[in-house]
Amino acid sequence: MTTVPEHVDETGAPCARHAAISPSSLYQLAMVGSRAPAFHHDCASKLQGLVMALDELTELTENGDPQLIRAVETALEASRELNALLNLNRALTRSVPKTMIAVTDLVTRAAERSGIAIRPPLAATPSVNVGVAAMVHGLALAIDIAAGTGRGRALAVTVSEANGQVDIVFQASPLQPSNAGESLAIAGFVVGRDGGGKLWCSAAGDQIVIRLPTA
Repeated sequence: MTTVPEHVDETGAPCARHAAISPSSLYQLAMVGSRAPAFHHDCASKLQGLVMALDELTELTENGDPQLIRAVETALEASRELNALLNLNRALTRSVPKTMIAVTDLVTRAAERSGIAIRPPLAATPSVNVGVAAMVHGLALAIDIAAGTGRGRALAVTVSEANGQVDIVFQASPLQPSNAGESLAIAGFVVGRDGGGKLWCSAAGDQIVIRLPTA
C-alpha cells in the first residue's frame, strides 16, 4: 500500500498536535466513498417517490384541515432541502470546472456549513480559481477542527496575499476533537486537488494554514 502522507507543520516536520490519518481509517473512508454513487441514486429515487406522494396529499387536502395542509407543506420543504443536500454531496464525487471566487465567499460558505461564526467578519479578499463545491467542503472540515469543541463556536480568520499566493489562517482552539487528523487529511487532499494549494499546522499548534495560488 502507498504510504499515507504525513500531516505536517510549517517546517515540514510531522504535526505534533494532530496525528496523521491511519491506513485503517483511510480504508474505512474509502469503503464509504465506494458506496456513495449508489447511495445517492437510491436516496434520490426514494425522495422522488416521497415528493410525488406529498404532492398528491396537497391536492387531497386543498380544502381540508389547515393544520394538515401546513404539515404537508413542511414535509415538502424538508424534502426539497434534503434533495439539495444530496445534490451537493453528489457534486463532491465529480470533477468540476474551476471557478474564480473571492476567498471571503469561500470561507463564509464553509463557516455556515459548519455552523461557526467568523469574528470579526472578513474584509474584501483576493479571488482564487478553485472547484468551489469541493473547496467549501474542505474548508468546512478545517474550520470545524480549528474552532474546537463546545457550543457557540467562533473562529478568528486572517487572509493575506503575497507573491501570487493567498494564506488563509485559522486560529486554532486548544480544545481539539479526536477526529482532527482524519478531517485535516481530507481537507488537505481537497486543498491540493481542487485548489492547487496546501494545508499545514503551525509548529506551536495554534494555527491551521491553507495556502492557495491566486493566479
